Amino acid sequence: MKSLANAAKIGIAAGAFALGLVGLAGTAAAAPSTSFEVCSPLGCAVQSVRGTAENVGGRIRVVATVSDSSPSDTLTARFVFSGSTTEVKNVIINDDTQTLVLQSGPFQTKLTVSACGGGGCTTKPIPL
Repeated sequence: MKSLANAAKIGIAAGAFALGLVGLAGTAAAAPSTSFEVCSPLGCAVQSVRGTAENVGGRIRVVATVSDSSPSDTLTARFVFSGSTTEVKNVIINDDTQTLVLQSGPFQTKLTVSACGGGGCTTKPIPL
């Protein structure tokens, strides 16, 4: 009976160890995210694009909050995904705040974010 109990303990320990390895493998595969903030010429307190970008499965995933509190100007947030192809996604906000999730197409490895308002644009490349 003791050998059966010991065998069960060894089986449980081996299973827990295997699950731990699977968890570590999943952690190692995840790329760290990069935080960014881009503000229009009106300033961060008035118009901003804030968020994170990360590589997920060969694509760029962006979670961003776009905020505009200017009484007279709209904010255009521009996300440019580039690589072997280029894709541009524009989000226009007028006196509002929105959180959005964007994902690039395949083979797009670079991200540039712009905040346009108040008669100009501020553009930043986001290192990934």
